Amino acid sequence: MFAKPSLAPPATVHFAGIATHLRNNDAMLSVHSLLTIIATDLAWLLKFNHISHSSGLSLSFIFPFTQAKYQPVMSLSRLQQPCYLQQCPSPLSPSIPLPCSFSFRVSPYSQRQRRLRFGGHTSSVAVCCSLSQQQQSQILSSVTNGSTVSDRKEIRLGLPSKGRMAADTLDLLKDCQLSVKHVNPRQYVAEIPQLTNLEVWFQRPKDIVRKLLSGDLDLGIVGFDTFSEFGLGNEDLIIVHDALGYGECRLSIAIPKYGIFENINSLRELAQMPQWTTEKPLRVATGFSHLGPKFMKDNGFTHVTFSTADGALEAAPAMGIADAILDLVSSGTTLKENNLKEIEGGVVLESQAVLVATRKSLIQREDVRGITKEILERFEAHLRAGGQFTVTANMRGSSSEEVAARVLTQPSLSGLQGPTVSPVFCKRDGEVVSDFYAIVICVPKKALYESVQQLREIGGSGVLISPLTYIFEEVTPRWQDLVLKLEL
Repeated sequence: MFAKPSLAPPATVHFAGIATHLRNNDAMLSVHSLLTIIATDLAWLLKFNHISHSSGLSLSFIFPFTQAKYQPVMSLSRLQQPCYLQQCPSPLSPSIPLPCSFSFRVSPYSQRQRRLRFGGHTSSVAVCCSLSQQQQSQILSSVTNGSTVSDRKEIRLGLPSKGRMAADTLDLLKDCQLSVKHVNPRQYVAEIPQLTNLEVWFQRPKDIVRKLLSGDLDLGIVGFDTFSEFGLGNEDLIIVHDALGYGECRLSIAIPKYGIFENINSLRELAQMPQWTTEKPLRVATGFSHLGPKFMKDNGFTHVTFSTADGALEAAPAMGIADAILDLVSSGTTLKENNLKEIEGGVVLESQAVLVATRKSLIQREDVRGITKEILERFEAHLRAGGQFTVTANMRGSSSEEVAARVLTQPSLSGLQGPTVSPVFCKRDGEVVSDFYAIVICVPKKALYESVQQLREIGGSGVLISPLTYIFEEVTPRWQDLVLKLEL
C-alpha cells in the first residue's frame, strides 16, 4: 500500500470547482493526463492568489466508490510534493466554489500508460488540498470576495457550443441585431461588435453553469434543465430572462409499454409496485444525477437506484440495464419509437432557454449591469413583437375622435393601448383638405384576417400589413424585477 506523504498539514479544504463527472462509458482514465491538468490549474490558482506552496502542500485524489484501492501515482514536480490516491466511503459534498476550472479527455487504452480501471462505474473525482490555516484563509477570502469578478476587465457571456440550442441562440442574437462575430469556428472565443468589452465563450451548457459559479463567466444562456441540475439553489446565480422562446422540452419519467409496466400509468402506481425491494430496486437511467434522485425521493420512492449515462437512454430498458429512464422529452416521438411511455405525474420540470447571470457581477460591476440591461431589453422587445403585425388603413370621417370611436366598437381593433388616428392630407381644387384618417393598430397574427374584415365593416380601405420586429415598452418589466432582486 502506498503511504501518505510525511507532511503535517493542519487543515483540509474541499473544492467543488475541481470536480469532474465520469461518463458511464469512460471506463479508463489516464492518471498522468488527469494529474497534469489538475497540477497546472492548481498551480495557477495558487499563483493567482499569491499563495506560496513551498511549505506543506499535498494533494489527495479521492474516488468516492467503495471498490477503489490505494494506488501509487506519479509525483508532480510542479508542486514538488508527492500525490496519493485515497479511498472514500461516500461521495463528497463540497460547498466551496473554486475560482478556476479544468477538463480532461480520455485517450485510447495503452499498456505503456498508467491507468485506473473503473469497471464502468460512474463517480466523481474530487480534489482536496491540505493547506496551512493562513493559506486556507487566503483562498476562502478570494472566493467569497469574488476577486475573479473584480480583477477581470472584460465581460464574458457563455453560449452553447453545439447542437440545436447553439444554433437557436445565435439566431435569437442575430434577430436582436447582436450577431456573433466568430472568425474561426475552431476557436471558442468570439465577440458581438455592438456590445463593447464583451467576450463570447462557447462552452457545453453544463460548463457554462459551472463557470458562472466559479466567476469565469458573468452571463450565460442555457436550458432551464441544465441550470436546475447544476446551479439551482446557489444564491449567486440569478435568472435574468426565464422564457427565451426556444429549446422547449420537459424532463420526464418514461417506462416501457410492455411487461410489468403495461398497466402502470401514473407515478403513484409506479412507486407502489411490489416488485421494488432493497434487493431489487427500481433502476433508473438518467443524465440528471441531482434532479433525478431528489424527484424520486420527494415522490415516495424508497427502493430506487440510478445509473448515469449521456444520450440514447431510450435503449436502456430494452437492453435490460434499466427499468425506467428520466430524460428530456420534446415531441415524444423517440419514446414511442422505442416502445416507451410517459406517465401521469412523471414530469420533473418544464424547460426552455434562459438567460442567467451572477449576482456578484451584477452588483459589483456597473458595466455588467449595462450590458445585461441592453441584452435583456433587446430580447424582451423582439420576443414581445413575435407574431404581431402593424395594420394601417384609411377611413373617411368628420374628425379623429369620431373615427376613433368607430374603430373602438370592434373587439379586434384596440391595439396595444388603442388605435393611432392621424389625418391624411390631399390636394383638391388647389386646396389642401383632410377627408380621410389613417388608422394604425397592432394585431396578433391569429386575429389578422378578422381585424381586416372589421376594418372593412366600418369603412376602412387600402389596408396595409407589415410584421413587427421590436416592441419596446416604457420600462422593461424583467429589468425592474431584476433591480428589485439585487436591491440596487
